[in-house]
Order: sequence, then structure tokens, then C-alpha cells
Amino acid sequence: MKFTNWIKSIGAACALGALTIGGLPAAAQGTLVWATPAEADALDPHAMGGWIGRSVTRQVFEGLLEADLHDPDAPYVKLKPALAESYEITEDGKVWTFKLRQGVKFHDGTDFNAEAVQYNVDRVMNPDAPQYNEKSAGYMGGTTGWIEKFEIVDDNTVRFTLTNPNYEWFDGTIHSYGQFLMMSPASIEKHGNEEVALHPTGTGPFKFVEREQGVKIVLERNEDYWGENAKLDQLVIVKLSDSSTRVNALLAEEVHMMTVPPWEQIEDLKQEDFLTLSTNANVPSIWYMHLNNKHPILKDKRVRQAVLHGFNRKGMTEQLMRGTATPAYGMLSAGTFAYDPDFDMYPYDPDKARALLAEAGYADGFDVNMEIFIYGLGELSEQWFQRDMAAIGINVNLIKNEWIAYLGKWAAGLNEDTGFGTMGWGTSVPSWTSVVSRCTGHPPNGVNSGWYCNEAVDALFDKAVAMEDKAEAAKVYQEANRLIMEDAGFVPMYNDSQPVFLNKSVKGFVNPAENWFDFSNVYIEE
Repeated sequence: MKFTNWIKSIGAACALGALTIGGLPAAAQGTLVWATPAEADALDPHAMGGWIGRSVTRQVFEGLLEADLHDPDAPYVKLKPALAESYEITEDGKVWTFKLRQGVKFHDGTDFNAEAVQYNVDRVMNPDAPQYNEKSAGYMGGTTGWIEKFEIVDDNTVRFTLTNPNYEWFDGTIHSYGQFLMMSPASIEKHGNEEVALHPTGTGPFKFVEREQGVKIVLERNEDYWGENAKLDQLVIVKLSDSSTRVNALLAEEVHMMTVPPWEQIEDLKQEDFLTLSTNANVPSIWYMHLNNKHPILKDKRVRQAVLHGFNRKGMTEQLMRGTATPAYGMLSAGTFAYDPDFDMYPYDPDKARALLAEAGYADGFDVNMEIFIYGLGELSEQWFQRDMAAIGINVNLIKNEWIAYLGKWAAGLNEDTGFGTMGWGTSVPSWTSVVSRCTGHPPNGVNSGWYCNEAVDALFDKAVAMEDKAEAAKVYQEANRLIMEDAGFVPMYNDSQPVFLNKSVKGFVNPAENWFDFSNVYIEE
């Protein structure tokens, strides 16, 4: 499929101009076209999920603090000031005070200030507020559940008091599922909670121009940005679900950037002189399966352990991913201070897996459903898992879903007929693991979609977030991870290094230790 005509058709809206370099819009320095494998979620940061959507909201909206994505060599990303120019945490880890940046305006020209922060807080946690949005409250529960009190100290200072100590609290507010980013109160008043996602209005380095659902999102540089202006004139995100189409568009120089390349073509693409491959081993990207702890068969721990012993992760990453991933044996993702690369509880042992199934009364195996999503990967890893399970007697039926539709199913939790639900997630703080595993996080109160629960694990998470010393906290997280895997509560698959192919005309791009990107320093070299 060719996209030259499509690129020309957005000429006026995107200010691309008439000149081209190959198939790429030249105008130069300024427009980057990024081919993604799936649709971004609705652009309401309080009520959305997904890495692609987070890369969009990263450009348009900002939090009081943001993750610093400019250092490709950082083992994990750290917070930096954004809409707050400074902040303080009390010694007990409970009170967070933010000194707001002055003179900042939303893209609609209205002021960012303490009242705007109050408005956003009320939208996600105050049922009595006119702007309260139940959907946003659901997505933001992992953040707001920690807040005991919010207060405006003065015109330029706000304070959050937490119910319990949590030194990782704010890190968790800016990640991909429910993002505590500042939305323009005026835009919410004008468009309402249902329509505001069609008019995303923040304070970020890029402004929203248009969205053609299922086709493209167009952003342009915010000339009135409070900080250093972005170098790109425009950023165009195009959805190309088919991996071959993404590859062809890249090779034809119709797009500058492609994420989620097909594993089997990575080596060939690396040989192209005009392309460069960017990866980062510290990306906190773990692909895993929610294993349904309520399933009539899988609720037996021996069956779950059989699944884990029967899955050849090492073979999968070596043969399928071609060195762009490593096997995952636990639920602590890489790119966090608590990750232990040597943890390995369930080595591949199909004979032991069959023995465990026989002990549980399933010597002849059983059938089970697995929900998966279409994300440009061709279901190869799920098919590998399906083949491994067949070898030990478990017949896995793959049920495919479009990405956004899958998110709805996932958020609702696995039903009794479904044994597994696949997901890719992980963040730069280890407390993420608690988001998908806490007893209190069962849907609709969270996204512990496989209904796992161990109160001893929850107690360890509470202990870890209350520890300022990261080395000591890491030990507690690792103990929690060990207990989760002793329970065989999940099926970790692999840690992804986020391979990104770029046209060599793209300069300033950083593939950070995170699952999304900051395009503010990126530009196109003529």
C-alpha cells in the first residue's frame, strides 16, 4: 500500500509543502511521520490507556512533574520539574508540596494555576464537582486512592497529603493508564467530558490539530510554549496495523519512523543504508499474561505451575525476537531499580509440566480460551505459547481482538470461560507490579484482570513504597515478586527492548528507558 497520495492530501493541514525527498514530506526540517501498529486510545489523559496514546499525550499535556526521557543511557527514568518548578516530600513520604510554574498558558490561551490543578483533581476524585467524570475516576483510581487531601496553599502552591507513605506515588501518576496530566478547564467546560477527547488541550510543546479516527493524528509545534520550543513543525502519527504495510512505507521513505517492526525482518532492515535501528535494554516493557485465578481448572496452583514450566521463553526470544527481547520469568519489569535479571523460578521443563498436570487430574489435558489483541506483532509469541501448551496437553484457543476493544475487555476482568489474557505494560517504577496484582485492584476497582490475590504480597508493596532507600526497597519488591511467582499468579513472557527503525534524516531522537517518547528535541535533517 502506498501513502504518497495520502501525504500530499494533508499538505495544507500539515503545511508539508510540495517538495518531497523520496516519498517523505520535505518541508523540511519540520514534519515527522511515525507509523504505529495500533490506534491510540481517546486523547483524554485521565481516561485512557496504552503506550501509543501516551506518546501523543506526552507531547500535548504535561503533569506537575514529568519523566525525563532525554538520556538514552539512564538505567531507569527519573522525575523532572514540568508544570511545577520544584517540589518537596516530607520525611515520612506522605505530604507532597508543589511550587507551580508561573506564566504558563493552556493551548486555548487560558491560565494554568492552582485553581486549574484543583479543577483537574476534582474531575477525577470529587463526585460532587460538576466536572466529575466517573470513567476518569475509574482510570485514575491507582493515583487518587492514595490521596487523603488536596489543598491550595496559595496562588502558586498546591499540596497533596497521602493516606500512607509512598515515595513512588507521583511517578505512578504520569504513566500510561490514567495519567494525572493537566487538562484545560475551559476545554472541559466547553466540550464536556464526553467530547473533550476530540479537542485535547494542554500546555505541552505540541498542539493538537486534527484526528482522523483509524488513520492519523496531527500535532503542530506550540509557538507559545513556556519552555524551549520543539524543533519539529509537525508530528503526524499514522496507524498502519499490518506489519508488511509499515515496512513497505518505511522502505519507500513514506514514513520516517516505525515502531514494532516484524521480528523476522529486523536483520534485513538493519542492512538498509538509509535506516537506523534504535533499541534500549532498559525499557520497562514486559509482555505477560493475566492468568485467570478464577478459572475452574487454572485455579489449581499445580496447573498454573505446569503452564509456567511448559513455556519455553528462552527459545521464543532467541528464535522469534532476534535479540530484541529477553525472557521474562517474573513480574518486575526491566528499567526499574528493583529488577533482578538473574531471577528464574520456572525453567523450561515440559516433563515436569506434564507430571504436574497429571497430579492435578488433567493427564489428558484440557481446552482453554486465551484473549489476545492485534498490535502489529502477528500473534507470533501467542502462537509460540499455544504450541508449547499443546506439547504438554493444553489446547489454547486464541481469540483475537482489535486493540481498543481489547482494552475494554481487559479492564472488565477475565470471565470464567477465559484462561489467559495477554498484555504488554510495565513502568519505570516497580510499584507498577502492584497495579496489576493487588487484591484491591480487581475490576472494576483496578486492572488486576486475572483476579490474583495474596495479602502478604500487598503488605510487601505497602512496605516498599514507604521506603526512601531504593536499595532496601528493591529487596522488598523482589520478595513480593518471588511470592507472586510461587503462587504462579501470572505468565511472564518477555522483556522488550522497544526496537524502533528510523530514517537517517531523523535527528535528536532518544529511545529512553520508558515505553513512550519525547519528540520535543527531534528534527528532520534535509
